[in-house]
Amino acid sequence: MGEKMILLKLAARNVLRNKRRSGITFIGIGMGLAMVLIFYGAIGGMDEQITDNFIRAQAGHLQIYAEGYQKKARLLSLDERLREPEALIGKVQEVHGVQAVAQRIRFGALIGTRRESLRVIGLAIQPAQEAQMGTLADSIVRGSYLNHDLGYALLGKQLAEDLGLEVGDALVVVANTASGAMNAIDVEIKGIFYTGYAQFDRSTLVVNLNDGQKLLDIPGEATELAVMLQDIDRTDAVAERLSETLDGEPVEAQTWKETGAAMWQVLQLRRWILGVISIIVIVIAALGIVNTMLMSVFERVREIGTMMALGTTPREILALFLAESALIGAAGGLFGAALGGGVVKFLSVVGIRPPGSVGNVLDLPLGTTIYANFSWGTLAMFFGLALLVAMCSALYPAFLASRQEPVEALRHV
Repeated sequence: MGEKMILLKLAARNVLRNKRRSGITFIGIGMGLAMVLIFYGAIGGMDEQITDNFIRAQAGHLQIYAEGYQKKARLLSLDERLREPEALIGKVQEVHGVQAVAQRIRFGALIGTRRESLRVIGLAIQPAQEAQMGTLADSIVRGSYLNHDLGYALLGKQLAEDLGLEVGDALVVVANTASGAMNAIDVEIKGIFYTGYAQFDRSTLVVNLNDGQKLLDIPGEATELAVMLQDIDRTDAVAERLSETLDGEPVEAQTWKETGAAMWQVLQLRRWILGVISIIVIVIAALGIVNTMLMSVFERVREIGTMMALGTTPREILALFLAESALIGAAGGLFGAALGGGVVKFLSVVGIRPPGSVGNVLDLPLGTTIYANFSWGTLAMFFGLALLVAMCSALYPAFLASRQEPVEALRHV
């Protein structure tokens, strides 16, 4: 134990001998680690919010359709629909892991004002159930959310601005019924929502499920069931159990990853890019440590020779240089973890409010505020990684130092 303490004291003294070089390496490791932590926290939090917003505003963790519906989903067809959704809901709720189920109807519609008309996507919902499982109720920026009263509608913020509409204005909603006939209903705008998902906010009209069924002449029917789960990580497992439970029913199920396949690919690409950036930062930090330790070895050749002449073994020389590198790595890691972790913690509480144009350009459900993902486990992992990189980077310089011949080293000028 005493020898180890002497070794650490020698290592600390050697690190502080050249304060400028050690300081530059220390700052390089710390800033690199802080940058990686901030990137991971910000992008990780953003990805979680994008996924959660998409699930709650659009899809649910799982969707159940009538058999054959997905082939015509882009056409918003009413040919394949759920004839007895209430009976299906009873079976779905019995599956372990299911938290909530809601009926929805998606349909194409034309909304008209006194000045103009516009093609939109209609979404008929059950307000109470949707409030429990979605973000729509919390996304109202003007007016109020739907309740059991009929004859009211919600509009996306961008759609309302395009049409010059406000809360209290009247609309005529025109659509084709399931049999192909034209039908229309009058609604009053009760609220305007902003989810941060540009595609949803600029094209969606939301009405009560009963109003949708009346407009489309499909009483008691729906086009889909949105299923929310207790744990997103169990989506595939619950989907498998649900498939077994509904075996024999003329329905088909789809997970949120399948519904948002394009979005999921974008998120995967972002994570891959983040991994590449992290590797580049690690390599730069490793090169800095190698340079520092090599310079230290070349400057201390005679010192190493003297130590070996006095009986210090090559193994102890190796351990000394590794300890020096470990101290620099630990100090830089603590600095980086404190700086990066502090920024990520701040962003996880306060968040960042991106301009609305960012969501429009990316066409992703960013939401109104982006919160970073703070994790003590992530801090510990990256601190350990910084220490490991420092130790591994010093192996070659430490090996060179331990292979010095005492006589040759003492002659070195």
